[in-house]
Amino acid sequence: MYRFAALFVAVLAFGSLTEALETRPCANGAPHPARVAISGCTQMPCELLRGSDVSMELEFQAPFAAQSLRYTVVATALGITAPYELPPDRANACDWLTGSSCPISQGEDITSTLEMPVLPIYPLVSLVIQVGVVDEQNRNFACFAIDARVVAV
Repeated sequence: MYRFAALFVAVLAFGSLTEALETRPCANGAPHPARVAISGCTQMPCELLRGSDVSMELEFQAPFAAQSLRYTVVATALGITAPYELPPDRANACDWLTGSSCPISQGEDITSTLEMPVLPIYPLVSLVIQVGVVDEQNRNFACFAIDARVVAV
């Protein structure tokens, strides 16, 4: 009985990550991912729990060949736009690829996961988050924007 309950909870948790979220394209004209899933979010604004990690899964097709990929995150809150510096181990998108690895071939189908920390010191505000994937030449591979709000437990 307990095994069934644990399996059911695991399936629900996986389902919440794999459900696609309708996101907006970025203003910079970068290619929009074919699919974006964000843990615990099925519609915007996404609630980001302070002190937790938010898992984002992106699926996109590589418009160029590349040696490496990295995530870029820009947040706009209270009228201020600023880059969000990811920890180095999370910014390297090559470390988070599923079913492929760097270097990347042009036209390759890519699935990548970003684990973005929501620090306990963040204020409880609404914001727009733009997440991008760029290569070593800063060419855009994929980009999307979401409405979100930081919430407390």
